[in-house]
Amino acid sequence: MKRKKLVGYIMTGALSVGVIGGAGMSAFAASDTTKSTTQSTTALPGEGFPQSEPKDSILDVLNQVTESKVTQQGANEVKLANNFLSTLTDEQKSTVQYEFTEENAEHWTNLPANSQNRNGVALGDLSDESIEAALKLAKASLSKQGYETLTEIIKADEFLTTDTGRTEWGSGLYYIAILGTPSENGEWMLQISGHHLAENIVFNGKEQVGATPQFTGSEPQTFELDGTTYSPIETRRDGMYSILESLTTNQLNKAKISETFRDVVVGADKDGQFPEESEGILYTDLTKDQQKLVQKAIKAWVKDADSKTANKLLKAYLSKEALAKTYIGWSGSTDYNEVGSYVRIDGPRLWLEIASQEGVAYQDDVSNDAHFHTVWRDKLMDYAGEFTE
Repeated sequence: MKRKKLVGYIMTGALSVGVIGGAGMSAFAASDTTKSTTQSTTALPGEGFPQSEPKDSILDVLNQVTESKVTQQGANEVKLANNFLSTLTDEQKSTVQYEFTEENAEHWTNLPANSQNRNGVALGDLSDESIEAALKLAKASLSKQGYETLTEIIKADEFLTTDTGRTEWGSGLYYIAILGTPSENGEWMLQISGHHLAENIVFNGKEQVGATPQFTGSEPQTFELDGTTYSPIETRRDGMYSILESLTTNQLNKAKISETFRDVVVGADKDGQFPEESEGILYTDLTKDQQKLVQKAIKAWVKDADSKTANKLLKAYLSKEALAKTYIGWSGSTDYNEVGSYVRIDGPRLWLEIASQEGVAYQDDVSNDAHFHTVWRDKLMDYAGEFTE
C-alpha cells in the first residue's frame, strides 16, 4: 500500500518557535534535544527519532482500521500492545518503551511536533504493519466515541497540512509510547500524543484503570476531507455552551470567573496545578433541566474511555455527593467564536475545561477562525493515581 507523501521540509538542528494562542514558546528542534537510547526501560522523556520533519500520511491505514470489524473496543489490550511491539525493529522498540515513572508519564504535549519533543515514535516513521497494530491498540483502548475523537483530530491535522502547505502538521506526526511492560499483571501505560491530542491510558494487566489526563482540540472547528465533513470537538463544545445558553442573567453573573484565560489552565506540564478555590455556580443552584445539560456535557468527555472505565468514572463524578460540590464557570465571553471564551466544570475529582483561541493556521482576525483546546483531568486519578499525593 502506498501512503501519501507530504511535500516540504522543516530545518532541524535549530531553534524553533511554536505560537499557541498568540504566545510564543521556544523549543529546540528534536535533533538537538534527543539522543539514542540503549535500554528501552531507561529512556528519557522525548528521546527518539527527530520530531520536526514531515512524515508520511497514515490515513489509508487509519481508515482501514476504523472500518475493520476484527478489532473491537475492549479487546485484549495486553495482547495488542505486544503484537504492536513485535512489529518494531530493535531501534524502534528502544524509542517506544519507557519505565512507568512520574517523569515519563508527565512528558506529553499538545503542541505541534516541531515545537516540543515527546515520548515515543511518530506513526509516519513506522511500517504499515506497525501503524495498523498501533491503531488497533488505540481502538481497543477507547470507546467507539473515543476512537472517533482520536481519528478526527488526526484528520484535522492532515487537513491543515494539505490546506496550508505547512509541514509542522500532518497525520504522520502523532506519537505512540508504552510505559512499563504490557503483561497480565502489573501496571503499564499507553501514551498517544500529537498536535491537539494527548491520550494517557493506564492499565493494571488487562483492566483499564486510568483515562486521564486527556487533551483534545481542533483547528479549524469544522473541515472537509475526502468528501466528509468533520467537527472533532463539536459535542464537547455544544455540551459546555448549551449550559451557558440555559442560564439566566443572574445565574450567568454568579457563574462568571473573575480571571480571563487564553488557554486551558491545567494543560501539559501543569499536573496537579488546580486552582485553590473553585469558582462559578454550584450544580445544586441549577434547575433540573440545567443539571441534565451539565451531566450531558460531562459525558461528552468521559465516554471517550472504554465503557467499563467510563461507567465507573461517571458513577463517581455524578454521585449526589460529588455534584453537590461541582461548579460550572465561564470567562471572557459566552460566544464560543470569540477568542478568550472559556468554560469549565470543576468537581471534587472531575476537571473539564474548554478554551477558545485565536487561529494559528488561519490568522486574519476573523472570529470564525477561533479554535478550541480542551482538557479532561481527574484530580485523584490522573495516571491512575500513581503519582497523586
